[in-house]
Amino acid sequence: MEKTIKGLSRRSFLAGAGILTAGVAGAALTGCGAKPKSSESTAATEAGSATPNSASAKDFWAIPELGKPAETLQADICIVGAGGTGTAAAIQAIDLGLKPLIIERLAGYGGSFIGTEGMTGLETHFTEAEGGTIWNGEKYDVKTAMSTCLNYHHWIPQHKLYENFFGQTAETIEWLESHSIVFEGNISIGAGPKVWHVYNKGDNASPGGYFMQCFGAEAQKLGVEARFETFGRKLIIENGKVSGLLAETAKGDVIKVEAPVVIIGTGGYANNSEMLYGVSETKNENIQALGMNCRDGDGLKMAKDAGAEFAEGLGTVMWCGPVPVGAITAEWTTDAYSAGVQPTLWLNEKGERYCKEDLWLDDFAGAGICVRNQQKTFVLFTENDMLTWEKSGPYGQVFSFGTPGTPLAKARAVLEKCEACHVGATLEEVTKAAGLDAAAVKTTVDTYNNYCAAAANADGEDVSIDKEFGKRAKYLHKVAEGPFWLCEVADGFYTTCGGIKVNEKTQVLDTKDQVIPGLYAGGSDAGGLYGDSYDVKYAPGSQAAWAVNSGRLAVKDAQEYLKA
Repeated sequence: MEKTIKGLSRRSFLAGAGILTAGVAGAALTGCGAKPKSSESTAATEAGSATPNSASAKDFWAIPELGKPAETLQADICIVGAGGTGTAAAIQAIDLGLKPLIIERLAGYGGSFIGTEGMTGLETHFTEAEGGTIWNGEKYDVKTAMSTCLNYHHWIPQHKLYENFFGQTAETIEWLESHSIVFEGNISIGAGPKVWHVYNKGDNASPGGYFMQCFGAEAQKLGVEARFETFGRKLIIENGKVSGLLAETAKGDVIKVEAPVVIIGTGGYANNSEMLYGVSETKNENIQALGMNCRDGDGLKMAKDAGAEFAEGLGTVMWCGPVPVGAITAEWTTDAYSAGVQPTLWLNEKGERYCKEDLWLDDFAGAGICVRNQQKTFVLFTENDMLTWEKSGPYGQVFSFGTPGTPLAKARAVLEKCEACHVGATLEEVTKAAGLDAAAVKTTVDTYNNYCAAAANADGEDVSIDKEFGKRAKYLHKVAEGPFWLCEVADGFYTTCGGIKVNEKTQVLDTKDQVIPGLYAGGSDAGGLYGDSYDVKYAPGSQAAWAVNSGRLAVKDAQEYLKA
C-alpha cells in the first residue's frame, strides 16, 4: 500500500492551481466548471495517478463517441480555446474582416493564459526607448535572440518559425496595446536579457488574470461570437481538408460548426496525468500543474484523430521546480511558493543533494528538470532562514511577487498546515518524519555545512567553495541549529510545450509532413518551439508570447488561404 498525502498517492498528479479571476462571460475562472455528459473517461480531466505503463494510459488519445448534431453554426474560422491564443486569433480575425467563432470549455475567457505574468518582446518600443537591449555586452535583438535560442535548443526548432515568431513580437506588443492591454514595462529574470514585458495587473492578484479580463472584454466589445462550456471534440475533414468541427456542450448536446478553417488552441495537456506520464520523461512521484485545471489535451487528441503529426519533443514540459506539497491549492503567487524555491538545501529520496540550489534564480526550467529527474524531492532549511524571510524577504527574487526586502509574512502559516512539511527540534526528528535515511541526510548536511563555513568571508559570487555543484557563496547558509524545516516538494510546471507539428505559418502537418489544409495550431497545443526545456534564461515569457503571436500568425495565413 502506498503512503498517501491528503488522499493523493505518492505517484501523485496534484490538482492544478486555478488562479482566481473574473470571467467576462459571467463566471469566475476557478476551475474546469461543467463537464460534459459524454462517454469520455473523467480520468483525464481530474487529478489522479498514472504511469506510462498503466492501463489507463492506453486510452489517453481516445475521443468520446458523439451523437447527431442538435445545432449547426457557420463561421469563417472556428477557434477552439479562449485563452491567449484563441482570444488573440479571434480579435485578429475581426481586425481582418473575418467571422470567428470560439468554442471554449470554460465559462469565460482566460484559459491557462491567466497564469502568465509577461511575454518576450524583441526590439519593442520599450526596449528601444532604452537604447536597445544590451546583454553580456552585446545588443540583444531579434537575430541575436533567434541564434541564442536555436543554439540552446540544439536547433530542434525551425529557423523560419523563429523568424516569423520573434520578428512579430514587437508589433504584437503594440497590437495588444491597441486592444486594451497595458504593459508595466520590460524587465529581466535573473541574469537574463531585459526582454520580459510584464502586464499591468490592475487590482487583480494575477497579472495574467487581469490581462485576460481586459482581452476578453475587448473580444466581447468587438462582437466575437463564443460558445462557452462547450468542448471541441472532433475535426471534420472532407476531401482532404478541414470543413469544420464537432463540439459538445456541458449538457451533452452536439454542435456542428461549419468552417473552412479551424485553429486549435486548447492549452496543451498539463492536467491530463495519463498523457503527461505517458509521453514525457517524468520520474518524480509528485508533480503539480500551476494554472487552470482544464488542460486535458483536447486539441492534441483532435489533431491526432485527423492524421496530424506531433513535433519532436512531445513530452517537453515547462518545469519550474519545487512546490511544497499541499501548500498551493489556488493562487500560486504566494509567500509559501517563494519560500519553497529559495536556494536552501535541496534533497532527493536518498538524502543527497542533486543540483546547485541557486540554479532556480537564473534558470527555473533547468532547476525544474533537476527536480523532475529525482523520485522524491525535499527542501531543508532552518528556523533562522524562516525568520530572515519574515523580516527581510526571500534570499532571491521570485518572478514579480517575491522580492528581497519585502517580508514573506504568510509563508509560515501556510507551510505549518501542510502534512508534507515537518518541523522539529532535531535533524533526526524531521528526517524520520519525512521517511528519509537520517544518517544519509546527516552526511549530506555535514558536508554542506563545511562549505557554508568556508563561504563565511568569501566573495558572494564565488562558486569555487561548493565543490560539488558550484552554488554561489552568498547562498550557502548553514543548516546547523534547529528548529529544522523539512518539506516534501512536488515538481511544479506551468504548461506543456510539446504538441502538434506545425510549419512556419502554424499550419498543421500530417504524418507525411504535408499541410492539412485549413488546420492551424498555436500556443501550448503547437510543438516545435523548444528542445527539451523552456528557454527562460534567454527569452523569458516566450511561451506567453508564442500563444498570442501564433494565434495572430494563424489568422493572417488563414486570410490568404480563404482568398484562394
